[in-house]
Amino acid sequence: MKVLKVKRVIRKASAHERSTMGAAPGEFMRHYFTHESWWHFAIEALVFAALAAISAWPIFAAIDAMSKFLPGVAG
Repeated sequence: MKVLKVKRVIRKASAHERSTMGAAPGEFMRHYFTHESWWHFAIEALVFAALAAISAWPIFAAIDAMSKFLPGVAG
């Protein structure tokens, strides 16, 4: 049987790389936006908008169907 040994190098994080969990929300957002690519943010925002639209469509279709089913209640 062969045994593989994996060596890991663990380095201490600098003050700039440390967690921002204790920071104020403004500092957390500033840290996020300075380290996050704007292209990644835009792509994630577009994917989120598409998913939200796809998820909301059945709700609006159900409301439309109910308004046709119960015309006196809707208006």
